Amino acid sequence: MLEAIGLASLSFSSFEQLFDFISRHPEKFTIALDEYQDLKRRNDSNYVDSIFRDIVDSRGDNVSIVFCGSSIMMMKGLMDADNPLFERFTREIYLKEMDYLECSAFYPHAGIRERIMLYSVFGGVPFLNSLIDSERSVEYNIIDLFVSETGNARTYVKNVLDAEVRSIPDAFTVLSIIGNGKRRYSEIESHMSDEKSRNQLSRTLESMQKADLIVKRRPINDTSRKNTFYEIASNPLRFYFAYLLEADDYMTVGDRSYFDSRIRPSFVTYVSYRFEEIARSWFSILSQSGKRPDVLRIGTYWYDDKVSRRSGEFDVALQTSEGYEIYECKFLENKAPLSLVQEEKRKAMAAGGLAVTRFGMISSSGFEENTDQAVLITGDDLYASCLKI
Repeated sequence: MLEAIGLASLSFSSFEQLFDFISRHPEKFTIALDEYQDLKRRNDSNYVDSIFRDIVDSRGDNVSIVFCGSSIMMMKGLMDADNPLFERFTREIYLKEMDYLECSAFYPHAGIRERIMLYSVFGGVPFLNSLIDSERSVEYNIIDLFVSETGNARTYVKNVLDAEVRSIPDAFTVLSIIGNGKRRYSEIESHMSDEKSRNQLSRTLESMQKADLIVKRRPINDTSRKNTFYEIASNPLRFYFAYLLEADDYMTVGDRSYFDSRIRPSFVTYVSYRFEEIARSWFSILSQSGKRPDVLRIGTYWYDDKVSRRSGEFDVALQTSEGYEIYECKFLENKAPLSLVQEEKRKAMAAGGLAVTRFGMISSSGFEENTDQAVLITGDDLYASCLKI
């Protein structure tokens, strides 16, 4: 800061002295305190916030302060009513992960199928995306960055867990349960080890949502607890808990052997669920850009036909003023045949109590032939520079 001002070396015994000096200087300053949570962890947390409360209150008009941090839980806590800095922020900016379309700019040489796979594993974290070698295969990047014991993606996830999870009781256990495919409240509760953990599960889940470790999903047409699911929010964390939680026990077999035995058999199925998320994000981008202003809600649709005794969930549902549009997603290696489109449409139209205004299929590899029986959306459409439907 002294270098920016152009003064000789000075020393200050406290932050208060430093900011008092700057406030009396004629120039205007914007001072960013990066990774503010690290300062709080090295000292008494409330004491640090109290110091900066006094600094904010006494600073001159020429000084603006930006508090930055990567610990979501701790940074959100600055806005709590019992925090010394409460009501002292003029703006709150929550910088979320990039969407799948923004991430694709990091691996421009990858094909559509590979882009979907990479996003499914590395998500929207800029740091992880910057490490991807787009000239190499998806398998190579997973092994190099995640499976390898010293892989940067694996280290990143462990750092996130250390920063966010340790302050929430049972959070690691809950993530492990969800990563193992148990997503309903009752399923999670039944896998908790003791009565105390089960009794405080609601509070644990609420804290984990606040920290953006998990998200609560429910179909847009059903708000019942029975059809409410919890999912790990970030793709890197999701991949870690799905495949790498017990990796240290298998490292003696070698990285490639671990990939072949533990990841490869179910990887396409894993990606297919993330492909559904990409499809919903595509419609969200269309809606936010004003190209689908008629869309009111985006999600999944749960049907329970008591006549045919069939129940299930449609991958993508758009609620409009006219009714519901239903889209089924298929992450395929080859083009989807017309027979598959017809079969999926038949299922949608036969669902009891659902008036489908529009049916479509989203196929990662495209379609064998065109048809006017459904809206056909390809992987190329999802990544097109000019989104439209």
